[in-house]
Amino acid sequence: MADRADLINQLAASMGAGQFAQTRYEQSKFDSDTGTFYSNGVMISASVAEKALKHFEMLKSKCNLDDPASHEMAMIYQCAIEAIKAMQDPVVKNLMKSELAKKLA
Repeated sequence: MADRADLINQLAASMGAGQFAQTRYEQSKFDSDTGTFYSNGVMISASVAEKALKHFEMLKSKCNLDDPASHEMAMIYQCAIEAIKAMQDPVVKNLMKSELAKKLA
Protein backbone atom coordinates (compact mmCIF):
# COMPACT_ATOMS: atom_id res chain seq x y z
CA MET A 1 0.00 0.00 0.00
CA ALA A 2 1.23 3.51 -0.81
CA ASP A 3 2.29 5.73 2.03
CA ARG A 4 0.50 8.98 2.83
CA ALA A 5 2.89 11.20 0.82
CA ASP A 6 2.53 8.98 -2.27
CA LEU A 7 -1.26 9.10 -1.97
CA ILE A 8 -1.16 12.88 -1.76
CA ASN A 9 1.15 13.00 -4.79
CA GLN A 10 -1.16 10.73 -6.77
CA LEU A 11 -4.22 12.78 -5.84
CA ALA A 12 -2.45 16.00 -6.80
CA ALA A 13 -1.38 14.45 -10.11
CA SER A 14 -4.94 13.39 -10.85
CA MET A 15 -6.08 16.96 -10.19
CA GLY A 16 -3.65 18.33 -12.77
CA ALA A 17 -0.57 19.16 -10.71
CA GLY A 18 1.70 17.26 -13.07
CA GLN A 19 3.01 13.74 -12.70
CA PHE A 20 3.78 14.21 -9.02
CA ALA A 21 3.38 17.33 -6.94
CA GLN A 22 6.20 18.28 -4.59
CA THR A 23 5.02 17.25 -1.11
CA ARG A 24 8.19 15.82 0.34
CA TYR A 25 11.02 17.59 2.08
CA GLU A 26 14.04 17.83 -0.19
CA GLN A 27 17.48 18.28 1.28
CA SER A 28 19.51 21.31 0.38
CA LYS A 29 22.21 20.67 -2.16
CA PHE A 30 25.23 22.44 -3.56
CA ASP A 31 26.28 22.29 -7.22
CA SER A 32 30.04 22.54 -6.94
CA ASP A 33 30.47 22.98 -10.70
CA THR A 34 28.48 26.22 -10.78
CA GLY A 35 28.81 27.31 -7.16
CA THR A 36 25.02 27.33 -6.83
CA PHE A 37 23.27 26.40 -3.57
CA TYR A 38 19.70 25.05 -3.68
CA SER A 39 17.60 25.25 -0.53
CA ASN A 40 13.84 25.20 0.06
CA GLY A 41 13.11 25.83 -3.61
CA VAL A 42 15.48 28.79 -3.76
CA MET A 43 18.55 28.94 -5.99
CA ILE A 44 21.48 30.96 -4.61
CA SER A 45 24.02 31.57 -7.37
CA ALA A 46 27.72 32.21 -6.88
CA SER A 47 27.21 35.91 -7.69
CA VAL A 48 24.50 36.24 -5.03
CA ALA A 49 26.76 34.47 -2.52
CA GLU A 50 29.54 36.94 -3.36
CA LYS A 51 27.17 39.89 -2.76
CA ALA A 52 26.09 38.34 0.54
CA LEU A 53 29.74 37.97 1.54
CA LYS A 54 30.42 41.64 0.87
CA HIS A 55 27.24 42.62 2.72
CA PHE A 56 28.15 40.67 5.86
CA GLU A 57 31.72 41.99 5.77
CA MET A 58 30.35 45.55 5.59
CA LEU A 59 27.97 44.92 8.50
CA LYS A 60 30.75 43.38 10.58
CA SER A 61 33.01 46.37 9.91
CA LYS A 62 30.38 48.65 11.48
CA CYS A 63 30.29 46.71 14.74
CA ASN A 64 31.85 48.14 17.89
CA LEU A 65 33.87 45.26 19.32
CA ASP A 66 34.05 46.97 22.73
CA ASP A 67 30.28 46.66 23.17
CA PRO A 68 29.23 43.09 24.13
CA ALA A 69 26.00 43.11 22.08
CA SER A 70 27.73 44.58 19.04
CA HIS A 71 30.61 42.12 19.46
CA GLU A 72 28.12 39.24 19.44
CA MET A 73 26.58 40.56 16.20
CA ALA A 74 30.08 40.77 14.71
CA MET A 75 30.57 37.07 15.53
CA ILE A 76 27.22 36.23 13.91
CA TYR A 77 28.29 38.11 10.77
CA GLN A 78 31.67 36.34 10.88
CA CYS A 79 29.89 32.99 11.02
CA ALA A 80 27.98 33.86 7.82
CA ILE A 81 31.19 35.11 6.19
CA GLU A 82 33.05 31.88 6.98
CA ALA A 83 30.15 29.72 5.74
CA ILE A 84 30.07 31.56 2.41
CA LYS A 85 33.84 31.37 2.07
CA ALA A 86 33.77 27.64 2.80
CA MET A 87 31.12 27.20 0.11
CA GLN A 88 33.44 28.94 -2.36
CA ASP A 89 36.63 27.08 -1.34
CA PRO A 90 37.86 24.76 -4.14
CA VAL A 91 38.87 22.11 -1.58
CA VAL A 92 35.34 22.08 -0.14
CA LYS A 93 33.84 21.99 -3.65
CA ASN A 94 35.97 18.94 -4.52
CA LEU A 95 35.04 17.24 -1.26
CA MET A 96 31.35 17.80 -1.95
CA LYS A 97 31.78 16.44 -5.49
CA SER A 98 33.41 13.28 -4.16
CA GLU A 99 30.72 12.82 -1.49
CA LEU A 100 28.00 13.19 -4.11
CA ALA A 101 29.77 10.67 -6.35
CA LYS A 102 29.87 8.19 -3.42
CA LYS A 103 26.14 8.62 -2.83
CA LEU A 104 25.34 8.08 -6.49
CA ALA A 105 27.58 5.00 -6.80
